[in-house]
Amino acid sequence: MYLHIGKDFIINSRTIIAIFNIDYVKNTKEYKAMYKSLEEAGNIIVVSDKKEMSFILTEENNIKKAYITNIGVNTIAKRMI
Repeated sequence: MYLHIGKDFIINSRTIIAIFNIDYVKNTKEYKAMYKSLEEAGNIIVVSDKKEMSFILTEENNIKKAYITNIGVNTIAKRMI
């Protein structure tokens, strides 16, 4: 199944590792370390021009990527059902 995460971005739902509410995790050391690592590798994709709400972590072919979108975690979860 594929998941529309905003603008023209569609990702394979099988590649999703986790979906985080940015407001809840943005100040944790784990999130900051993960974000820094992904950013250094050039694997952060910002999908939204508006308020960042969700951080979607994916892995495909042993490459981790993160998508940042303005769609809420609950809405993303509903789209996956």
